[in-house]
Amino acid sequence: MSDLPPPPPAPEVEVVVVHAPRLPPLGGEAVFAVQQLDAGQLKTAPRLDAALKQAPGVSLFRRTGSEAANPTIQGLSLRGVAPSGAGRALVTLDGAPVNDPFGGWVIWSALPSEGLESATLVRGAGAGPYGAGALTGVVALEERAGRDGLQALDVSAGERGSARGVAAFGTRQLLVTLGAETSDGYVPVRGAAAGAADQPTDLESWTAAA
Repeated sequence: MSDLPPPPPAPEVEVVVVHAPRLPPLGGEAVFAVQQLDAGQLKTAPRLDAALKQAPGVSLFRRTGSEAANPTIQGLSLRGVAPSGAGRALVTLDGAPVNDPFGGWVIWSALPSEGLESATLVRGAGAGPYGAGALTGVVALEERAGRDGLQALDVSAGERGSARGVAAFGTRQLLVTLGAETSDGYVPVRGAAAGAADQPTDLESWTAAA
């Protein structure tokens, strides 16, 4: 049996990394009023819903922020339409709706501003292609683009036992956002008018996203 020649060396294959394109411009931009808040503006308040209130015409259901309100009433309204339900505006994250499919509320504690690049507010009933879920408009949130290392970090503490920590980090292909928040809360109704139900509005929340 004759000796076989040695196999040829394995060819070198160039590594190709494919990045998905960013979302196209919003469909309602050509028709409805549009306002954009950048990452710096979103960090003006510890909670995203409170930061969005700096835009004209943005209001919260029952005017109570997510640090004290039950998640089922954490809605948002645009265009100055008085809130009368948990969800009057459609909130999307990179194009995917984050409103609860049953009541339309939004879990704002799961959307720390440290993991966001911008928020675009589109005002208009139906807001073009977004449908009936956008009764008063759309809040289109965009995540940070992937970059190596730590991208954002916030650690803070305050009165009533409140503490908050959020970090956003990752690589060019992966963004990881971790957050935790706690508070002993305050009593909304005090004095002689307080009843058995008027207990401190304490808060315990954790979130992780990749």
